[in-house]
Amino acid sequence: MEEIHKDLKSTKQKAIINKIIAKISDAHPSFYYLSTHEVAVEIKTYIDTTGNLSKEEQDLLENLDHRDIQMLLSLHN
Repeated sequence: MEEIHKDLKSTKQKAIINKIIAKISDAHPSFYYLSTHEVAVEIKTYIDTTGNLSKEEQDLLENLDHRDIQMLLSLHN
């Protein structure tokens, strides 16, 4: 049961991160060419900026650091 909860949480986190990537790439034309590390740092900065995410989204992502984000970016559906 705990494994299912972790998978669901990871799926939700990845969906939110994909949404963040779309928003950042609209404002940052060269975003596509950044390294995974740089993308993860940009995403973490976006997460940490007040007002960018809903309370639920913030709660799901608040404990992630840039390395966790890199791991989520490397996972395939």
